[in-house]
Amino acid sequence: MSGEPNILNRINAVKKEYYDEKPKNLLFKKQQKFDCADSVTKNIDINAILPFIFKVEGDTIFFNYSIFKVIASPSVYLIMANYLFSITEQIIGAHSAYNLNVDLTGLTMSAIERYREFVVIVSGEGMRNGKGLLKHLNLIHVHNPPSFVEYLCSIVIPIVDPAIKDRFVIYFKNGNVVKYEGK
Repeated sequence: MSGEPNILNRINAVKKEYYDEKPKNLLFKKQQKFDCADSVTKNIDINAILPFIFKVEGDTIFFNYSIFKVIASPSVYLIMANYLFSITEQIIGAHSAYNLNVDLTGLTMSAIERYREFVVIVSGEGMRNGKGLLKHLNLIHVHNPPSFVEYLCSIVIPIVDPAIKDRFVIYFKNGNVVKYEGK
Protein backbone atom coordinates (compact mmCIF):
# COMPACT_ATOMS: atom_id res chain seq x y z
CA MET A 1 0.00 0.00 0.00
CA SER A 2 1.37 3.33 -1.00
CA GLY A 3 0.34 5.16 2.18
CA GLU A 4 2.08 2.75 4.53
CA PRO A 5 5.25 4.81 5.10
CA ASN A 6 3.11 7.87 5.82
CA ILE A 7 0.85 6.08 8.32
CA LEU A 8 3.89 4.49 9.98
CA ASN A 9 5.52 7.91 10.31
CA ARG A 10 2.35 9.33 11.87
CA ILE A 11 2.03 6.40 14.28
CA ASN A 12 5.70 6.63 15.28
CA ALA A 13 5.42 10.39 15.82
CA VAL A 14 2.47 9.99 18.20
CA LYS A 15 4.22 7.12 19.98
CA LYS A 16 7.40 9.19 20.37
CA GLU A 17 5.42 12.15 21.70
CA TYR A 18 3.69 9.87 24.23
CA TYR A 19 6.96 8.41 25.50
CA ASP A 20 8.65 11.83 25.54
CA GLU A 21 5.94 12.94 27.99
CA LYS A 22 5.82 9.64 29.91
CA PRO A 23 9.15 7.80 29.82
CA LYS A 24 8.93 4.03 29.36
CA ASN A 25 8.43 2.04 32.53
CA LEU A 26 11.02 -0.58 33.30
CA LEU A 27 8.37 -2.67 35.04
CA PHE A 28 4.60 -2.79 34.73
CA LYS A 29 4.63 -1.89 31.05
CA LYS A 30 1.28 -3.45 30.08
CA GLN A 31 -0.96 -0.53 31.03
CA GLN A 32 1.52 2.00 29.69
CA LYS A 33 1.57 0.24 26.31
CA PHE A 34 -2.24 0.25 26.25
CA ASP A 35 -2.24 3.96 27.18
CA CYS A 36 0.23 4.68 24.37
CA ALA A 37 -1.93 2.71 21.93
CA ASP A 38 -4.98 4.70 23.04
CA SER A 39 -3.02 7.90 22.45
CA VAL A 40 -2.24 6.76 18.89
CA THR A 41 -5.88 5.91 18.13
CA LYS A 42 -7.05 9.22 19.60
CA ASN A 43 -4.68 11.10 17.28
CA ILE A 44 -5.03 8.98 14.14
CA ASP A 45 -8.34 7.58 12.90
CA ILE A 46 -8.24 3.84 13.50
CA ASN A 47 -10.07 3.32 10.21
CA ALA A 48 -7.02 4.77 8.44
CA ILE A 49 -4.73 2.30 10.25
CA LEU A 50 -6.72 -0.94 9.98
CA PRO A 51 -5.99 -1.56 6.26
CA PHE A 52 -2.29 -1.59 7.14
CA ILE A 53 -2.74 -4.07 10.00
CA PHE A 54 -4.99 -6.37 7.96
CA LYS A 55 -3.74 -6.00 4.40
CA VAL A 56 -5.70 -7.89 1.75
CA GLU A 57 -4.08 -9.35 -1.36
CA GLY A 58 -6.28 -11.67 -3.39
CA ASP A 59 -7.61 -14.38 -1.09
CA THR A 60 -5.12 -13.67 1.71
CA ILE A 61 -5.18 -11.39 4.73
CA PHE A 62 -1.70 -10.33 5.82
CA PHE A 63 -1.59 -9.48 9.52
CA ASN A 64 1.04 -6.83 10.34
CA TYR A 65 2.01 -7.41 13.98
CA SER A 66 4.46 -4.49 14.03
CA ILE A 67 1.63 -1.99 13.50
CA PHE A 68 -0.91 -3.99 15.53
CA LYS A 69 1.22 -3.87 18.67
CA VAL A 70 1.42 -0.08 18.58
CA ILE A 71 -2.34 0.54 18.35
CA ALA A 72 -3.88 -2.52 20.01
CA SER A 73 -5.65 -1.95 23.31
CA PRO A 74 -8.87 -3.27 24.81
CA SER A 75 -10.66 -0.07 23.77
CA VAL A 76 -10.28 -0.96 20.06
CA TYR A 77 -10.29 -4.77 20.09
CA LEU A 78 -13.92 -5.05 19.02
CA ILE A 79 -13.46 -2.44 16.26
CA MET A 80 -10.46 -4.40 14.98
CA ALA A 81 -12.34 -7.71 15.18
CA ASN A 82 -15.31 -6.32 13.25
CA TYR A 83 -13.00 -4.92 10.58
CA LEU A 84 -11.34 -8.32 10.27
CA PHE A 85 -14.76 -9.98 9.89
CA SER A 86 -15.80 -7.44 7.27
CA ILE A 87 -12.76 -7.94 5.04
CA THR A 88 -13.02 -11.70 5.50
CA GLU A 89 -16.61 -11.62 4.23
CA GLN A 90 -15.50 -9.57 1.22
CA ILE A 91 -12.75 -12.09 0.39
CA ILE A 92 -15.14 -15.03 0.76
CA GLY A 93 -17.59 -13.25 -1.53
CA ALA A 94 -14.91 -12.89 -4.18
CA HIS A 95 -12.89 -16.11 -3.71
CA SER A 96 -15.11 -18.47 -1.62
CA ALA A 97 -12.20 -19.12 0.79
CA TYR A 98 -9.34 -17.23 2.39
CA ASN A 99 -5.93 -17.62 4.02
CA LEU A 100 -4.37 -15.72 6.88
CA ASN A 101 -0.67 -14.84 6.79
CA VAL A 102 0.84 -13.73 10.12
CA ASP A 103 4.38 -12.45 10.61
CA LEU A 104 5.26 -12.63 14.31
CA THR A 105 8.61 -10.84 14.16
CA GLY A 106 9.15 -9.18 17.52
CA LEU A 107 6.48 -11.08 19.44
CA THR A 108 7.36 -11.53 23.12
CA MET A 109 5.92 -13.59 25.96
CA SER A 110 4.51 -10.46 27.59
CA ALA A 111 2.82 -9.48 24.31
CA ILE A 112 1.09 -12.86 24.14
CA GLU A 113 -0.49 -12.19 27.50
CA ARG A 114 -1.19 -8.54 26.65
CA TYR A 115 -3.08 -9.38 23.44
CA ARG A 116 -4.67 -12.66 24.55
CA GLU A 117 -7.98 -10.84 25.09
CA PHE A 118 -7.98 -9.79 21.42
CA VAL A 119 -7.72 -13.43 20.31
CA VAL A 120 -10.52 -14.34 22.73
CA ILE A 121 -12.73 -11.55 21.36
CA VAL A 122 -12.11 -12.49 17.72
CA SER A 123 -12.76 -16.15 18.44
CA GLY A 124 -15.85 -15.49 20.57
CA GLU A 125 -17.40 -12.91 18.25
CA GLY A 126 -16.63 -15.13 15.27
CA MET A 127 -18.52 -18.02 16.83
CA ARG A 128 -21.43 -15.77 17.91
CA ASN A 129 -21.95 -13.87 14.68
CA GLY A 130 -23.29 -16.96 12.91
CA LYS A 131 -21.54 -16.18 9.61
CA GLY A 132 -19.40 -19.31 9.66
CA LEU A 133 -16.30 -17.49 8.45
CA LEU A 134 -13.97 -20.19 9.76
CA LYS A 135 -15.57 -22.75 7.45
CA HIS A 136 -14.00 -20.83 4.59
CA LEU A 137 -10.52 -20.55 6.13
CA ASN A 138 -7.91 -22.61 4.29
CA LEU A 139 -4.68 -22.08 6.24
CA ILE A 140 -3.06 -19.78 8.75
CA HIS A 141 0.57 -19.26 7.72
CA VAL A 142 2.70 -18.18 10.69
CA HIS A 143 6.08 -16.66 9.79
CA ASN A 144 9.00 -15.80 12.08
CA PRO A 145 7.56 -17.32 15.24
CA PRO A 146 9.42 -16.62 18.46
CA SER A 147 11.64 -19.35 19.86
CA PHE A 148 8.93 -20.24 22.36
CA VAL A 149 6.43 -21.10 19.60
CA GLU A 150 5.41 -24.38 21.22
CA TYR A 151 4.37 -22.47 24.33
CA LEU A 152 2.64 -19.90 22.12
CA CYS A 153 0.64 -22.66 20.44
CA SER A 154 -0.29 -24.15 23.80
CA ILE A 155 -1.84 -20.78 24.79
CA VAL A 156 -3.37 -19.62 21.51
CA ILE A 157 -4.58 -22.88 19.96
CA PRO A 158 -6.90 -23.82 22.88
CA ILE A 159 -8.73 -20.47 22.75
CA VAL A 160 -9.42 -20.49 19.02
CA ASP A 161 -12.30 -22.32 17.44
CA PRO A 162 -11.60 -26.09 17.45
CA ALA A 163 -12.39 -26.22 13.73
CA ILE A 164 -9.13 -24.44 12.83
CA LYS A 165 -6.66 -26.15 15.12
CA ASP A 166 -5.16 -28.18 12.28
CA ARG A 167 -4.91 -25.30 9.82
CA PHE A 168 -1.73 -23.74 11.18
CA VAL A 169 1.45 -23.90 9.09
CA ILE A 170 4.48 -22.53 10.92
CA TYR A 171 7.54 -21.28 9.03
CA PHE A 172 10.57 -21.18 11.31
CA LYS A 173 13.49 -18.82 10.82
CA ASN A 174 15.81 -21.81 10.22
CA GLY A 175 13.77 -22.81 7.16
CA ASN A 176 11.78 -25.64 8.76
CA VAL A 177 8.05 -25.76 8.04
CA VAL A 178 5.65 -27.49 10.43
CA LYS A 179 1.93 -28.05 10.04
CA TYR A 180 0.39 -27.88 13.51
CA GLU A 181 -1.70 -30.90 14.40
CA GLY A 182 -4.42 -30.04 16.89
CA LYS A 183 -4.92 -32.42 19.77
